[in-house]
Amino acid sequence: MVSMDLTKVRQQRTGVSAGIQVPTISESPASGAYGDQMTKHFRVGKVTSLVIGRSGLRVAVTRLMSAMGLPSRTAPILGDKAFVVAVHLTREAPQGCEIWLGDRCFRVMEWPIGGIGIYDLELNLSFRNRGPVDWVHYYIPQSMLETLADDLGIPSVQTLECSFGAADPVLHRMTEMILPALDGSTRFAELFLDHYRLLLCTHVMKTYGSSAAVKAYRGGLAPWQKRRVMELLTEHLDGSVRLATLAEECGLSVSHFARSFRRTFGRSAHQFLILQRIEKAKALLSASMCALSDAALEAGFSDQAAFSRTFKAVVGISPGQWRREVSHRRWRAPYRRTKVGPELLVQT
Repeated sequence: MVSMDLTKVRQQRTGVSAGIQVPTISESPASGAYGDQMTKHFRVGKVTSLVIGRSGLRVAVTRLMSAMGLPSRTAPILGDKAFVVAVHLTREAPQGCEIWLGDRCFRVMEWPIGGIGIYDLELNLSFRNRGPVDWVHYYIPQSMLETLADDLGIPSVQTLECSFGAADPVLHRMTEMILPALDGSTRFAELFLDHYRLLLCTHVMKTYGSSAAVKAYRGGLAPWQKRRVMELLTEHLDGSVRLATLAEECGLSVSHFARSFRRTFGRSAHQFLILQRIEKAKALLSASMCALSDAALEAGFSDQAAFSRTFKAVVGISPGQWRREVSHRRWRAPYRRTKVGPELLVQT
């Protein structure tokens, strides 16, 4: 079995090796590397497939069968943000098979029945296999893994890695279970298929997933994440920072970040930003006699009308009335005499 160095491969996404002519296809990979799309890549005639789930969260199962195999290098699958998990239902031919990821070629001489391969489709995957093939490919979008990681409360998976031909009895058995749905002999209930999709992805992610080294704080954001978010929101009171940017700075997916933020601060990021604007405006109004319009702009509001409307909704009174009340309370505050120098009235 061959162990992949995916870090090096990702740094070499040039597509093809020098001097080798590789067929290409004109269709966009956005349609997904499964079903009829795979006939163009593998040139094996009609394939059978099953799509489980809705767009973005779907998993597609495709069976590729050919008595002649893949005698010449297939067209590369170009730049799809997804993974393919391949389960081989035949042993490898004596001459082995070749797998290209970018401009790197891997020759695998042994691949047992039930052995698997996992491929990042952003690496321009292509194959050559001179013996008969009977493969089942599971197409899993990155978005599916991110959503599942959020639901499980774990860091999102950055990549999936395994040795080519590694035995996986669980995936082998699950593949045998789904074959009747691919050949049309059995129609499974939608509820069963949804459970199958979640079980498949959970097994793949937990067994082969590699995530960023981010500790998951179930109670909310980690202290360093909280500090970083506060810095960014303070620097962008006008709301120009995007939720995706905040999530990326914390090493989390957007949905995971949104939930963690609410657990930490008790409100959404947008609601928290509004309160930060109000606090900034209060500081400006109490420390100087600046115009309301100037305070509004410096606190991140688009204009004075939006500022006054939001301020009253949050505080209960208008900005002008609030400043007058603060000034009045200060004027009526108690005083004490200093013990040094002339007798002066000094606010306590």
